[in-house]
Amino acid sequence: MKPIQVCLILAALASAAVLRAQQPPRVVDLKGSDGTLLKASYFAAAKPGPGVLLFHQSNRTRQSWDEVAPKLAAAGIHTLTVDSRGHGESGGKLEGQSSVGDLDAAFQYLISQPDVARDVIGVGGAGWLGVGNSTETARRHSAAVKSLALLSGETLRPQLQFLYEASQLPGLFVYSDDDEYPPTQEAMQLLYATSSSPSKKLVHYSAAQEAPWLWYETSDPSKVPANGAHGTDLFKTHPDLPGIIVDWFVTTLLTTPGHAPADPLAAAPILNAVEFAGGAAHASQQLMEARKRDPQVQLWPEISMSIIGQDFMREGEPKSAVEVLQLNLLAYPTSADANETLAEAYVADGQNDLARRHAQTSLALLDAHKQPASSWTDTEQYRGEIRRGAQKTLEQLDKPAVAPVGRAPGAVFRDCPACPEMVVLPAGRFTMGSTASEKSWAASHGGSLKSVADESPQRVVSVRSLALGMYAVTRGEYAAFARETGHPAGDGCGPDSFKWNKQAGVTWQNPGFSQTERDPVVCVSWQDARAYVAWLNGNVRIASTSGDGPYRLPSESEWEYAARAGTTTRFWWGDDDGGASGHAWYKGNSGGHTHPVGSKPANLLGLYDMVGNVWQWTEDCYADNYGNAPTDGSPAETGDTCLRVDRGSSWLYPAWLLRSATRERNHADYRDIIMGFRVARALP
Repeated sequence: MKPIQVCLILAALASAAVLRAQQPPRVVDLKGSDGTLLKASYFAAAKPGPGVLLFHQSNRTRQSWDEVAPKLAAAGIHTLTVDSRGHGESGGKLEGQSSVGDLDAAFQYLISQPDVARDVIGVGGAGWLGVGNSTETARRHSAAVKSLALLSGETLRPQLQFLYEASQLPGLFVYSDDDEYPPTQEAMQLLYATSSSPSKKLVHYSAAQEAPWLWYETSDPSKVPANGAHGTDLFKTHPDLPGIIVDWFVTTLLTTPGHAPADPLAAAPILNAVEFAGGAAHASQQLMEARKRDPQVQLWPEISMSIIGQDFMREGEPKSAVEVLQLNLLAYPTSADANETLAEAYVADGQNDLARRHAQTSLALLDAHKQPASSWTDTEQYRGEIRRGAQKTLEQLDKPAVAPVGRAPGAVFRDCPACPEMVVLPAGRFTMGSTASEKSWAASHGGSLKSVADESPQRVVSVRSLALGMYAVTRGEYAAFARETGHPAGDGCGPDSFKWNKQAGVTWQNPGFSQTERDPVVCVSWQDARAYVAWLNGNVRIASTSGDGPYRLPSESEWEYAARAGTTTRFWWGDDDGGASGHAWYKGNSGGHTHPVGSKPANLLGLYDMVGNVWQWTEDCYADNYGNAPTDGSPAETGDTCLRVDRGSSWLYPAWLLRSATRERNHADYRDIIMGFRVARALP
């Protein structure tokens, strides 16, 4: 066959399809369960596809849907409009609601048509009669019905119960303030509020005041004058509405069957909880639970959650911004916009490695052109904005780092994009260890005199100025090291610190509870911590007196100096362990897992989580007293086989162990779900 003949045939087929879509509807006869004749109009689409069943209001007929039905057919959706019993051309007497036999007859006819996808059906209705018929049809055929469109009506309790339980059913709800049959407005608001679907949309035409109540919705049009504000009458006063309904069914039956974009009104409880009640973690759990039932569900609009995250950025709260924008990316992982916005937040929070990763991901998504730039827009103009934002982030990260020569105490710096954020500590002297009185207090609050005997004798220690990690090393920071070096996760990690049994499969990547990138890394040994320090020194290549590089683990005395932050009380916040919940993560408030670093207040030196959350390795070899310990801030060393000191207590331990003087020790290869570390840095 010659090419020109093929083209002519294809053109003829296309023309036939267009003519078919433009053909007048086919009038069909349906029979109710008692044999009553029901008239309907069938608008066939040009090709196989979903179907829609439309019911009219009490004082209209199926012709009231003629503004919508042909457009649905032209869009590829087979449509059936039905005259209810006693209306228009249908037989029988008027009834308050159609019998289930009538509804089933209409539904069965629609799905019996050869080109109709019988399991992808939409139902729409107007007024008291149409809304009731629609919701009951959806209730009776819930497996097949994937979308609802309800105009100006109400329904009964069984149908409301169905809407309340049908979280998988998208719904369009339309009403006008000046509806001539009040309280239709309130009835529609109730329907919208009752629907549990996150894929619901409200179309509300506002007016200065409601129409007065004259009578119920009735089949007698002379009873209440029509004003163009009820049901399908809205098509004349609001010519945009037919297009809205068609677009709704195209979206929920053709584009994303059974789903519509999440609506900010429907998502308001989640959005408000995230912005004003710290509800990001709960929202994440809600999303995960919802996706067990429906993997494609979205509980909030991407742009709405993005705005909340950017609100926190504008208010100078980058940690909160990161938490919110991480949540948004969880919901929209292929969005270049969500990746780029999160990258900006990571930069503001000093998490440069993650910032770089997400900026690069954003550019890769844009370049691939396989996904929209975001779920809410994909214009070339906005794609350009996303690209400029990602490139700006990368340019900012590529600026050379400046060494902190001459920085004043309290200054915060970062030597390289992957380096932890450091705080400059002043030189000083302090009394290390605990008094007899403090040890007696500890023994009466859960410890024993034997368990705290190693906190003495007290002695004065002089500490040189140094920089200490503002936070414990995070999971994200450690991941960058492991990814670049291939450092192994080890042969297991102890899931129970009170009886150290390494459990295969438990690692810093899988500690047995969920963590964010900002949680402190756990399941790292002293040897792992030292390997991380060596990697840092290889990255910065800044000269130091040790010759190995400026980064190291803090000595035990440096750690206690930093933890006390100039205080002499049992805890850095005072002598009362009753204040523990407001200052640290420990057994009484942790919920059995770590928490993102910096989520409790910093001490007076600007250091977060010095106690609680995770135990922290120090450089020192353990001795059971301070009798021969250095007094110049240097670590105690007795050889490579010593037990190494760890400090600070953790999320698994009681409050009395949050004291600045508390000590622990473990083997250098010890890994546990409560064990982390922070780094120190020598200063010139």
